[in-house]
Amino acid sequence: MSATDKPEALEEELAKLEELGRAATLAISNARNVREAIAAAEIEVPHHLKAIARVRVPSIGRLARVRDLRIEDLVKEQLASIQQERSDLVATREFDRLKAADWGPLRSGYPELFSKSVREGNLMLERKRKSQR
Repeated sequence: MSATDKPEALEEELAKLEELGRAATLAISNARNVREAIAAAEIEVPHHLKAIARVRVPSIGRLARVRDLRIEDLVKEQLASIQQERSDLVATREFDRLKAADWGPLRSGYPELFSKSVREGNLMLERKRKSQR
């Protein structure tokens, strides 16, 4: 490989990485739950490009922020669905299902969001119980 091939090969790899980043951003925006959003954001960057990928590939640099915003939106939507549920029993079951099935990654990766969401969910359920008495 000559010296003139290296910059072209590097640019090609960065272009491929940019396309992967765009695809991941689209997958994150289409995610229906927290687990899907976290999985979509996991892109493997080759070790020789890690140092320059965040600077030279804008979609990779934005990926973490897009993921975090989408996760917050998903949790808000999930809590809103619990709030809209009329039955206390169904709301409680849905809240427990969310905590067990979807919010597991929140506990380790987003502990503040997890605790805030659990607190808000418990308050919603308590209000439902009081209003049905």
